[in-house]
Amino acid sequence: MTYAAVQTRNLEEFSEVLLRCNHLYHPSNDSIALRNVVESRRQIEIFDYNLSADAFTRAFGMRNSLKCLQALTSLEDAVHRYRRVCDLGCGSGAFSLAFAYLAHNPELELRGLDLSEHQLSLARELMAAAGLPGDFQFEQRNLPAQIGYLPDLTISSYWFCENERVLADPLLFDLMAGREMLIVEYETIIDRIAACLPKGFRILARRSAHVDIPSALTDFVAQKRASVHSIHIGRTAA
Repeated sequence: MTYAAVQTRNLEEFSEVLLRCNHLYHPSNDSIALRNVVESRRQIEIFDYNLSADAFTRAFGMRNSLKCLQALTSLEDAVHRYRRVCDLGCGSGAFSLAFAYLAHNPELELRGLDLSEHQLSLARELMAAAGLPGDFQFEQRNLPAQIGYLPDLTISSYWFCENERVLADPLLFDLMAGREMLIVEYETIIDRIAACLPKGFRILARRSAHVDIPSALTDFVAQKRASVHSIHIGRTAA
């Protein structure tokens, strides 16, 4: 099967997973208003998730999951080998959901960390509705902070844009990183990560791509195509 055919199959199957969670993603008046404001400004946004967790998830959660799925395809078969995974600033679980679907690993131990209990509650509900294999734990943490263990892989989507000081502090960056890290972000933030990468880390891959939104999901996502920028980082050998 060609790479394009695998991508198409993954999108179709993942769409079915997302539709199982449609009660969390169905647009509301608040989510439509939030999306319209964000798209009109066309800038990096910092959200108050205690006030807008539900609206944010309905406005952007499904799209972000699809973008994370696109970024994860760069790992190819290696995605099945990561057992201990940490979703840094996991929010309502967009990246966790995409990873759990693609890994499809009953031995997966995925731990999501976020400050917002509102977001964490949505993440727990999302993963329960999806019914994917693995052990999923979502914990309230005031990041950046010591994770407490070294994950095989740290994943993160749109967390560094709200915590840019971590990029300028090698010690903080080291605290956040697992053996490897896959980050989905705005292109300008990816540029900065690449430029500021601390000693002891190296870029394994960097990608910019587009994801075509499946027709079954366009009512939720409100666009036909989305851009995806990602960077895959690993620790160098001691």
